[in-house]
Amino acid sequence: MSDGSVFIAFLSITSAKIAFLAYCRRKKLQRFEQIGIIKSMNQFPVKSGGPIHLDTAQCTITGLHYNNITDRHWMVIRRDGAFLSARKEPKLVLIKPSSEGDNLLLDAPGMPTLVLPKCPPIEKIWDEYITGLYCGEDAESWIAKYLGYDGPSIVVSTPSMEKRDSSLVFKEFGNPAVKGDLSTFSDFGAYMILSQASLDDLNTRLEKKVTMTRFRPNITIDGCGPYDEDNWAEMKIGNSVYMRLLDLCGSYRLITEAIDPCFGVNAAVDIEGEIKVGDPVYVIRK
Repeated sequence: MSDGSVFIAFLSITSAKIAFLAYCRRKKLQRFEQIGIIKSMNQFPVKSGGPIHLDTAQCTITGLHYNNITDRHWMVIRRDGAFLSARKEPKLVLIKPSSEGDNLLLDAPGMPTLVLPKCPPIEKIWDEYITGLYCGEDAESWIAKYLGYDGPSIVVSTPSMEKRDSSLVFKEFGNPAVKGDLSTFSDFGAYMILSQASLDDLNTRLEKKVTMTRFRPNITIDGCGPYDEDNWAEMKIGNSVYMRLLDLCGSYRLITEAIDPCFGVNAAVDIEGEIKVGDPVYVIRK
């Protein structure tokens, strides 16, 4: 076979492969159905801290990103390196974050404002399970005074630091994440998705109503039925962002033991992009 014939055969095979992949993509896109819109977005800069409410954000592999702040990239740790969460320290949820220039500001009841640089120079590294940067003595004194005892400090994961691969996290009933699903200080997936209808249904069963913030979702969806998110396999937001739904979220048990702890779903991003409140949401069901 001449070189020209080989080249023509190569082009034919390549063209056929491209056509087949395009066909598969079209068929997959046809399976997406619109189930609602983004009602609200929350970014939690400090693990277990309060939210920053967003109208628009970059949907990145490691979490919602806006104004040089990424979701759950700061964390409070104990002296032995273990992290502190709202389960152990409920006062953490009262820490109110805000953004000002190059700094993340933290306010809490009875405390002066703590100013943390968004991109600090790397000096002292904390490395237990995930790499983090020690935020300094001022931050350590601030969080110790707020919690009422010595020992806790604050660490941050800067953009250049290694992130956790969620596929390596032990899950009792199997880990649905794939290699490259990255997160920082979240319990598992980089995103938590919850529908407004699920919260509304839950509140019909409670004497004392709860707000969406209690469950700490990054993205709240309006328009679908209650607990519909439990049945989604993939999600598309607008025309750019694609997500995989990983598993039911059992990490936000901040109400009572009588309530089913599986509320909302963890998710990972396959294709990054910008999203905003009001964007249409499409899903492929399991």
